[in-house]
Amino acid sequence: MYQDKYYRSWTGPFEFNSSRISIKAPAAFGVYQVLKKTGNSYQVMYIGIATGETIRQRLLNHYRGIGNKNIGTYGNTAEFWFVFWLCDQASAKQIESHIISDEKPPFNVKNEYKHYIPNITIH
Repeated sequence: MYQDKYYRSWTGPFEFNSSRISIKAPAAFGVYQVLKKTGNSYQVMYIGIATGETIRQRLLNHYRGIGNKNIGTYGNTAEFWFVFWLCDQASAKQIESHIISDEKPPFNVKNEYKHYIPNITIH
């Protein structure tokens, strides 16, 4: 289990490669993060939502360089891992917007404030 700074326990981390994504990422909606592992710690590099496509579809697209090219073309994907949080579409948008607004991960390129909520402890 991966625990973020808000003490939410995410499912994962799993290696960010096509076989692990195909096996471990769910065919469900929610929010996901791509992490960079350095030693025993992880840095959030990207947060995304799966509200039209599944988490599995979104992660496979990112791995192939579709959607967010920063992830797919970064190079050594062995240092990247992914985690996910299953939730409804509205909660996914709120969690993503909160994280992007508070501490924007380096691979998130656009500003997204429309679903911001000040306190995510309700999720």
